Amino acid sequence: MMFAPFVVGTIPAAAAEAECASGDGWVACEAEKGDRMAMYVKARNAYETARTSGDFSEALALSRQLAAEGDKNGERLLKMVYLQLGWGAHRDYVQAYAWLSKAIAGGADYLVSWRKMLAEKMTPEQLAEAKKLAGS
Repeated sequence: MMFAPFVVGTIPAAAAEAECASGDGWVACEAEKGDRMAMYVKARNAYETARTSGDFSEALALSRQLAAEGDKNGERLLKMVYLQLGWGAHRDYVQAYAWLSKAIAGGADYLVSWRKMLAEKMTPEQLAEAKKLAGS
């Protein structure tokens, strides 16, 4: 009897057995199944898009997930996203400040200076809202 492999943190094994169709959706499909390299490619593409759009939400979420799984590419990409947040590249400064604060509270002390750089770009009202959102 042969058992289907089960990958922790992904969709159920029966669904994971389904083949992803080749083409434009292949990377997204494989990422949904938990393939780390596909997740990284999707995150990296989201990061590159965000550098123009100013919305780092998807890149942040994917890189956080990869980093939490101990993926070195994900960890490096997460630092790149945080750097962009600190520079104010994410168009929502309040949200970026809250994200950086959450990471700092989780032990990422190296982000303190980046959060400070972001705070210098914010209005007093934005900063007050961001601190409230961050719970500080």
